[in-house]
Amino acid sequence: MPLRPYFTDDDGSLPEIELHYADAERLVASFVYLYSLPGMRDMTRSDRLWDLRQERETGFVGPEDSRRVVSGEVSAFHRLLEGLRVGDRPLPALGVFVDPARLVLDYRMGAEWGDAEIFALMRLLAELRRRGARIAVPGWGADGDCAFRMAVDEAATAV
Repeated sequence: MPLRPYFTDDDGSLPEIELHYADAERLVASFVYLYSLPGMRDMTRSDRLWDLRQERETGFVGPEDSRRVVSGEVSAFHRLLEGLRVGDRPLPALGVFVDPARLVLDYRMGAEWGDAEIFALMRLLAELRRRGARIAVPGWGADGDCAFRMAVDEAATAV
C-alpha cells in the first residue's frame, strides 16, 4: 500500500505520528536533534509555556525546554517547525507536540507532499527510531500502519 494517500489527500485533518520513548533523555535528545536540522525555523506564534510549579506563564527558551516537560516543571507544548531539511530535501511544515513520554508529529496533508518529501520524512523517522523512538501511527489503521512501518524500514536501509 503506497503512502501517498496519507499525505496528499488534504481532508483538513492533521494526521499524527507518535514517537514513544522509554527514556526521557532520548526524548529530549530527539527534540534537540529536530532543532539542529539544516533549515529549521520555529514558526510557533506563541513563546509561552505553563509553569506547573509556579502556576504561571513562562517563556519558551529553546529545544532544551523539552527537559522541563519530562521533569514535570512545565506542561506539554506544541511547536511548528518549517524548513527542516533531510539530506537535500526540505520537508513541509511539521508540528511537534512534546509531552513527558512522547513526541507527536503532525502535518498538513496536501500537494507539497511528493514522493521525495515522503521518503525524506521516512528517513527522518528512521533516524529518530535509531535514537530510541518507538513509532506508531494509530490513526492510519492496520493496513496503513503496516505500510508505514515498511516505508520507515526501507528508508533506514537506504541511508
